[in-house]
Amino acid sequence: MDKKDLAIAVLSILLILSVASSLVTYHYQQQIIEKQLQIIRELSTGGATGSGVSTPPSTPSSTSIPSTPATAGTFTQERSASANIVAVRSDTEEGVIGKVNVEVKNGTGRVLANTKPFVEPDTQYSVRTAVKVATEYTHSDMNSMDFIVSFDINGTLIGGPSAGAAITAATIAALEGKKVREDVAITGTIEEDGSIGRVGAVFEKAVAAEKNGIRLFLVPKGQRVVTFWERKEVKRQIGPFSFIQVYYEPKRIDLAEYMRGKMDVQEVSSIDDVVKYMIY
Repeated sequence: MDKKDLAIAVLSILLILSVASSLVTYHYQQQIIEKQLQIIRELSTGGATGSGVSTPPSTPSSTSIPSTPATAGTFTQERSASANIVAVRSDTEEGVIGKVNVEVKNGTGRVLANTKPFVEPDTQYSVRTAVKVATEYTHSDMNSMDFIVSFDINGTLIGGPSAGAAITAATIAALEGKKVREDVAITGTIEEDGSIGRVGAVFEKAVAAEKNGIRLFLVPKGQRVVTFWERKEVKRQIGPFSFIQVYYEPKRIDLAEYMRGKMDVQEVSSIDDVVKYMIY
């Protein structure tokens, strides 16, 4: 083998190693992108029919013990309310939907988070913020009540503050003896001033909501348009070897347009917006 052939062989080996390294690097991201592409194809060709926001369903998502509406600073009956929550599994990166239930009782201002499934510290902090915002919104005396917040989401680990807005809505409904719409879901943090904060994985959560029959999906202001990473391939030939270079380009998707005919998507910026869409 002469020097030229040796150089070509060495170069080819290096290229193969480089490509292999790149494939390993992109493997995990490629799995996510492929899953998103499959979801996009499903949504483009099928899914639920019908559009528009319906009137509240006859079967509510919240329950309450009959009583007169709550007034500022008073609370004489136990009440509870539930709201839809959406999350993303850490093992599969898929969106899942569940429920958060809030029970309100006479008490001394305790806020208790049920830890089955396990609730991470940032979620527990979000629960307390949600209760604080809800009591201020309804002009209720937080120190005269106890709040028990529990989650039902198929054993998925609850982490992050993205359920804060939903917890707040359920707490407000319980305090006022009202109901939360069963066909509406929201993702968004709750800030102490009542504003709705930004969250991650909005695309995956929207897909989970649509697949589970949600008709209206609420997202933080500015997050109706999401970035989707589209897979691209370029075939290259070097000497006797050919290989495919894989890379990803960002593609922006307007969820409202994307879900048209399947599910409405609206942006919300404050708890006032949330109450308008979710509670009746």
